[in-house]
Amino acid sequence: MERGSTPHDNTPAGTRATASHGHRRLPGSCKDAAMMDAATLPKRLSFGDAAFANFERPAMPMNVGSTGVYDGPVEFSRLVPHVERRINLVPRYRQRLMRVPFDLAFAAWVDDPAFDVRRHIEHVQLPAPGTREQLADLAGEFFSVPLSRDKPLWEIKLVDGFEGGRSAHLAKVHHCMVDGIGGVGLLAALLDFDPASAAARDASPPAAPPRAPGPLELAIDAMFDRWFDGMRNGERLLLALADPVGTLRSVRTIAQAFSAAGPYFAVPAPTTPWSMKLTRPRRLAWRVLRFADVRHVAKTLGGTINDVVLTSVGGALGRYLAAHGDPAGSRVLRAAVPVNVRVAELDGTLGNRVSFMLNGLPAGERDPVERFRAIQREAQSLKSIGQAAGVDALLRVLGAVPPVAQALLEGTLTLPNTLSNLVCTNVPGPLQPLYLMERRMVEHYPWVPLGWRMGMSVAVMSYDEGLYFSVTGDEQAPEDIGRIAAFIGEAFDELRDAVDVPWPIAAG
Repeated sequence: MERGSTPHDNTPAGTRATASHGHRRLPGSCKDAAMMDAATLPKRLSFGDAAFANFERPAMPMNVGSTGVYDGPVEFSRLVPHVERRINLVPRYRQRLMRVPFDLAFAAWVDDPAFDVRRHIEHVQLPAPGTREQLADLAGEFFSVPLSRDKPLWEIKLVDGFEGGRSAHLAKVHHCMVDGIGGVGLLAALLDFDPASAAARDASPPAAPPRAPGPLELAIDAMFDRWFDGMRNGERLLLALADPVGTLRSVRTIAQAFSAAGPYFAVPAPTTPWSMKLTRPRRLAWRVLRFADVRHVAKTLGGTINDVVLTSVGGALGRYLAAHGDPAGSRVLRAAVPVNVRVAELDGTLGNRVSFMLNGLPAGERDPVERFRAIQREAQSLKSIGQAAGVDALLRVLGAVPPVAQALLEGTLTLPNTLSNLVCTNVPGPLQPLYLMERRMVEHYPWVPLGWRMGMSVAVMSYDEGLYFSVTGDEQAPEDIGRIAAFIGEAFDELRDAVDVPWPIAAG
């Protein structure tokens, strides 16, 4: 993706079919830095990574992951050695996170001398009849549990007994390790486009480290890193003084971002049934749309896939509020939309390079085309003034804040959130089928965490011929919050019918 672009949102839909979809590459695939030699990976959390590590709470686990359904049973006895061979392609997944004494520096990644994939993989059986609701309930429970910090930060659960005698996977990784793009690196290591050539991607394990570093070693290493950071910051200051035009440009970018966000600061976001203190993200519902249909609607309207996604989500939220006796009226809800700001050569690497745009969702607009146009205009305006780039530039400045000071910022999450009502993230995946050994993955639903008093989120990811939606709700959110997933489908159908697009569109 281009720098500063949203997923599925670089160019109008009509020009993206060959540019970014239809490829045979997963973000985080084996040719990416996500699978580089461990010695070349950053040894310490970045500012953005550390935020996810420091802000995690039992009520707000910072897990990203997915649920995948296969076309038949997957043998657990074969899965474990398969993971053992493939996990060596992603050396970060053999490393633990260790906090530095007194927060002298951000936490460090160290090789785990006790690494064993059997501590990360579990085998469970769904009770009969093995319905989709039972699988979603199990997935919600799995994702709601924080990952243990005493081992590498990932887990997989193989689920048998799903309807039709099929298996499913539940996989989660800590957000401090990956963002939504890099987060597919684990599955990219385990899954293949061609099961016949799968053995060629197996990798030998590295030599086991003798031991993990002790507190004194971590502290000394941190002090050296802080010293080098100070030198780099001094160098940046000299470069900034030598290039006043470039410095002013950066300051202007940040100022423009805050100017665009001004109305959001001035007027609080509307209160919703899911505006709440978080307890744990337990509710989960899914919906899938045909990617070809979504792309055709976007092309017909001269917009992007992300415009269609936000239009459908906005329509779904309006329906949900109306069903609860709140017609939404002219209210505009607010979505925090993550934006990938990785440069092209780092696309797919581990760590977090994500900024945000605050996009209005006119839930009260009954005309789906007008809702689409309003969302499209605002998204184009935010991109034209570089709101996401400005937020990213600000985060880079904050990256110079000492780690101990960042740790003290944790309390800000107890303050009211007046900026946004939900996170809506849209991650591009491959539009070809993937295989776990010889089993084809036929469905793939993403998961993203809840955050800052937003008791509901929507995660979207393309895979094969589908666009997969996951609606996550806090345990104390309304019990019927899963209806929003069904309403997303209804809102999209309404938009498709309004532009007179026939159904179904041929895939391709």
